[in-house]
Amino acid sequence: MAMSPQKHILSLLLLLLLILIQTLALSESLPTTTTNVQRHLLQATSTTPATTTPATTTTPASTTPATTTPSTATPATTTPSTATPSTTTPSTETPTTTDPKVAAPPPPKPDRPDEIDCNGILLTYNVDNMTKIRPFTTDKSVQPFGFGATAALENAYTITLRNYTLLITYQHKEILVSMNGGVLTEDYFLPYNTSEAPFVSFSGYPDADLPTPIATGGDLKKFVHNITLTGTMFGWVNPLPKKMVLGDPHWDCSNMSLYGNFPNFTSTCCVPNPNNLPEEDSISTESIYDPLISTSDYRPRNTGNITISYDVLLTYPGSYLAQVTIENKDMLTRLDGWQLSWKWKRNEFIYQIKGAYTTVTGSSECLFGPQGKYYQGMDFTNVTNCQRNPTMIDLPPWRYNDSDVGRIPFCCRNGTIYPKMVNASAYKAAFQMLVFKMPPDLDRFRLYSPQNFTLTSTNRLSHKYNCSEPLFVNPNEFPDPSGLTTNATAVASWQVTCNITDSPVRKCCVSFSAYYNESVMPCRTCACGCPATSPGPPCSTSEPALLMPQDALLQRYDNRTLKQLQWADKNHFVLPKTLPCGDYCGVNLNWHILNQTRDKEAYDARMTIINWDNTSYVNWYVAVKMNPAYTEFFDSDGYNVTTVGNDTLILMGNVNSSYLLGVTNKTHPGMHQGVLLFNQLMGMNLKGGDGNPVKVYFNGEECTMPEGILDDTPSSGYRTGASRVIHFILGAFFFAFVMIRL
Repeated sequence: MAMSPQKHILSLLLLLLLILIQTLALSESLPTTTTNVQRHLLQATSTTPATTTPATTTTPASTTPATTTPSTATPATTTPSTATPSTTTPSTETPTTTDPKVAAPPPPKPDRPDEIDCNGILLTYNVDNMTKIRPFTTDKSVQPFGFGATAALENAYTITLRNYTLLITYQHKEILVSMNGGVLTEDYFLPYNTSEAPFVSFSGYPDADLPTPIATGGDLKKFVHNITLTGTMFGWVNPLPKKMVLGDPHWDCSNMSLYGNFPNFTSTCCVPNPNNLPEEDSISTESIYDPLISTSDYRPRNTGNITISYDVLLTYPGSYLAQVTIENKDMLTRLDGWQLSWKWKRNEFIYQIKGAYTTVTGSSECLFGPQGKYYQGMDFTNVTNCQRNPTMIDLPPWRYNDSDVGRIPFCCRNGTIYPKMVNASAYKAAFQMLVFKMPPDLDRFRLYSPQNFTLTSTNRLSHKYNCSEPLFVNPNEFPDPSGLTTNATAVASWQVTCNITDSPVRKCCVSFSAYYNESVMPCRTCACGCPATSPGPPCSTSEPALLMPQDALLQRYDNRTLKQLQWADKNHFVLPKTLPCGDYCGVNLNWHILNQTRDKEAYDARMTIINWDNTSYVNWYVAVKMNPAYTEFFDSDGYNVTTVGNDTLILMGNVNSSYLLGVTNKTHPGMHQGVLLFNQLMGMNLKGGDGNPVKVYFNGEECTMPEGILDDTPSSGYRTGASRVIHFILGAFFFAFVMIRL
């Protein structure tokens, strides 16, 4: 069939359009191909030895220093042998981009300007030299190079930089061999492999402070600090570090400016104006005491579960007297068997200690360290501790009156610190130390606090703590030792805040019972957690706990099953297909509402503490939060009770019952029992739960409360089994079906 003229014209137009598109695509691809070819040619030219182009290398050699001429410096640093000219072995001395194992050196950069506009802290890292060292290898990516570098800090602001730390992140497995003008902050020994940590922390030495240009009259040697480094790196690559940070992650210098010619590169970064940072970042966390420090330099005090104060009471040339105070700020949590440790950063050592003792005594580290070299005339047999990381422990009470190690207020309590509302005379611990210093800190007013405080406990049931770095705060006040009604101010004070870090693991639980119901509502299923595996038949972790008779409280959670089954059979309770697990709690507390025989307008509650744990508790206490019955408490028999506000009662044992024994032979638990007397409020519904506590704490640990409440029905609070629910649903369907048929 013949094609119409219109279709012929349309086909021709489409063909022309297709040809035009292909032509345009070909014309656009040609320049790209040419550019790629030129790029490869340029790369090949850049790897040609410098001696092949004498016109470009000999002229600047006579007019420009060697450090600014990349073409002459590169062969010199990469050719270890003088017998073989560099022009004969270009492939082994200078890597090319065709080698898949090594990247080409970066292209030259413009020289660094003499002046960089920085109103802050200027950080500079300069690679001074780089030389190939043995062993030589054909794999350029693992070829070792010796290098020299200088890390410099320039304080170009109005705030003195005190005890700075410079964090450098290396990226070529550098090994630091030696340094001058600084030390490794963490006291690592040289040589140090930088790949062992995400960054390397440097501190200035012997002076770690950088004054301002204003305070030094513009003397460059005083407000600029250089740390010279010598080390080894691997690979023919950019030798600069990946990142620099000054003292805090807020002062990040990951985007550094690069200057110079390879390998003599310089990286610079201007730390922002400290006024643009949070207030706490404008002063170093480790602060030196200086009589000229203004009150605006003090850091605000923080609050936490535990606060530690490090106070300098008296200063002498070369030493000072310090007092360390641990204070419990938590409302209910106690700390048992405290252990406090820290790290000395200035080679200090403890000459004498009172109110506590160190876990290790001896002076061997001083004798063979810099302390022994400086204090050559000292009798080190009397020195208490020379460790860089000493650990202090509280003394027992019988050492309090010892004139040699005791007689310090708040000392000598076996490491137990109570909440203030529980024991207002034992919420602190304190000890004193005579600390000797080392050069260059021998001046009376050059005082540094230790760092890296760690607070732990010898009691496995105590919490874990995470402590902050010491903050330089307003000096604390203490009662005048002369007995006058005045306060003496510390020379300098630092504060450390420690907070609880571990998740709350329940160690106790509560059960309810009452005179109007024979059943006991026990602790919840798995109230203190369930083990992954347990002996006996499998149990359910989600089914509600089974009601039980009151005498079952005298048996452990894993021995109550028979009594619970008998009780369910007697009261016609429907049991689930899989019985619930136990509570797995070491301490059970039963709250029982007694019969109102004493007075119709009042009621009594009996609280029984049963300790199924292997641990015995000394000076235990229970905090009970009552609502609304708190205001109606008026007496107790068997407990020392204190009303502390916030609807909370603090219950402790009497003088002869302050020791709660642990379980013996898994059958005889420690036990304490007492009665609390309440006036009954008008309209208070005892059977509705108004007489029960809302929360219960044992030794500061919150206990798990039972599910529901007990009323005067035998199965009060009991959740019926699934079979009863299913029977009800089937019955409802059957009834509906019959009604429809009718």
